[in-house]
Order: sequence, then C-alpha cells, then structure tokens
Amino acid sequence: MRQHIATCALRLFQEDGYDAVSMRRLASEADCTVMTLYRYFDRKIDILRALWGELFAELFDRLDEIAADESDAARRLDAVALGYVDFWLRRREHYFLVFMSSGVSQPDVSIFVGDDGVVDRFSVLRKSLADALGADASEAGIDLKSQLLLCALNGIAHNLITISAYPWFKAEKLVRAAVSGTLKADVEL
Repeated sequence: MRQHIATCALRLFQEDGYDAVSMRRLASEADCTVMTLYRYFDRKIDILRALWGELFAELFDRLDEIAADESDAARRLDAVALGYVDFWLRRREHYFLVFMSSGVSQPDVSIFVGDDGVVDRFSVLRKSLADALGADASEAGIDLKSQLLLCALNGIAHNLITISAYPWFKAEKLVRAAVSGTLKADVEL
C-alpha cells in the first residue's frame, strides 16, 4: 500500500505540482481513506521524501556501476559526471520533482538530506575526483573542487532542462569542460 500511495503521489505531483495536491485528493486517487494515508506517511512531505529517496537511490546505484566499470581515474570521473547529468536529462519530470517542487521549504530538504544519508551517496563523485586529482591533492581542495563540480553539473542539467530552446553545446561537451576546468582550477582555501 505504501508503494501504491507513492506511485499515485508521483503521478499527481508531476501532473499538478506538489503544492497543488492535498492529502484528501491523494487518498481519493489512491482509492483509500485519508486515515490510511496517515498510517503510512505522517505528512505529504514524507511522501515526497520517499519519492526523492527512490530517485537518488537509483541515481547513485547507477553512478556506482559506472565508477566500477572504469579503472582509469580521469575517464571514471568523466563517466560519473556525465552519468549524473544524463540521469536528470533522461528523467526531466523527476528533475522538476526533486529540484523545483513549489511548496517545499529548506528545512524539508535539510531533513531529507540529513536523515536519509543522501550526502554520503555523493561520495562516488568525490572519490572519483580525488582519484583523478592524485595523491598530492589536499582534503580541503578535494572538498572544494567536488562541491564546485557538483554545482557545475547541476547547473548544466538545470539549464539543458529548463532553457532547452537555447542552443547549448551537447551535454557531453559541457560536462567534459566542467570536469576539465575543475581538475585544472587553482583554488585557494
């Protein structure tokens, strides 16, 4: 029943937006009572967090597979970075659900990130970057560059998805430029 509710919620959130869907409407669509919804989810945000959790698990499982398939550190970083952007480009409606749902507060997002360990799963990107930078890279430099790269990758996905009429370079070219620039960046901490 929990999965059925989440599946109905996903469809409604994608069609009408998170903010526009009430628990009463969701119960009607899931063919259950509102009390049944509350048996499985305390609040509507908990349903959204469950959906986010499923998406990020799928994303990071895929990125872990990509990383395991490439032994060369630089190519692994390219492949993981491209895999990250490609995941969102192939799931545009999920991108909107995760990154652009109206009615979601910063504390709602913070609880998701903290409780579900999503941040820990981003380590595949950090480890790939650390390996590509080599043993001489400082931990602080790796942290900074991994955050920089993630910002660039999210920006690439965001722009390609939300401003699709602009004549952007292909995703692969943008990602490789972001990776190359991150590796070469001389940053001060």
